[in-house]
Amino acid sequence: MKKIGVLGGTFNPVHKGHEITATLFYDRFELDKLLIIPANIPPHKENDNDVSPSDRYKMCEICFGKYKSRYNIEISDIEIKKDGVSYTIDTVKALREIYPDETNALYFLVGSDMFLYIEQWQKYRELLEMCVFTVAFRNHDESDREEVLKLRESLISQGYKIELLQNNAIEISSTRLRTQIKDKNFTGLTDYLDDKVLEYIKEKKIYVL
Repeated sequence: MKKIGVLGGTFNPVHKGHEITATLFYDRFELDKLLIIPANIPPHKENDNDVSPSDRYKMCEICFGKYKSRYNIEISDIEIKKDGVSYTIDTVKALREIYPDETNALYFLVGSDMFLYIEQWQKYRELLEMCVFTVAFRNHDESDREEVLKLRESLISQGYKIELLQNNAIEISSTRLRTQIKDKNFTGLTDYLDDKVLEYIKEKKIYVL
């Protein structure tokens, strides 16, 4: 059975925190393939209306292109093509048609902050039945970690598969990166953004007022 990883998000912009988490996810769970899925309109976040889904998709292509020789990573436009709000249950159902249960295990990666609200997600029980939910920690708050572990234990006791990525939390603020770019202050940005992604942002004048 092949293991298919799924990492969704706004990727606004895609940054090195996404890269590190994605490759760690791939290695830790020995994935056969990883799908990077930029959201069209995410249900839990406000997107920057000045940034088109196609630009966020292209930035992901640029960012993850350098891993082709080592990883089987695909940038998927499944949510962008759908239009409207990107609900996880709809995406996973669509992926289940492409990668049937009989031959593939779906590993869906989510940040710990979002995982703590899983019971508020649309049809969350149906969602948990269709994939192995994998949690990546987003900050260094011990109370957050304790809440994640408590919720995980509860869901496992109900028969769901919940894994932990066991990553070191990577705190990079996309909002701060966008603000810095809007201010045309590019100093130090390559510490957080792939060089070629930053070049694309400059060329397309993304985030610049």
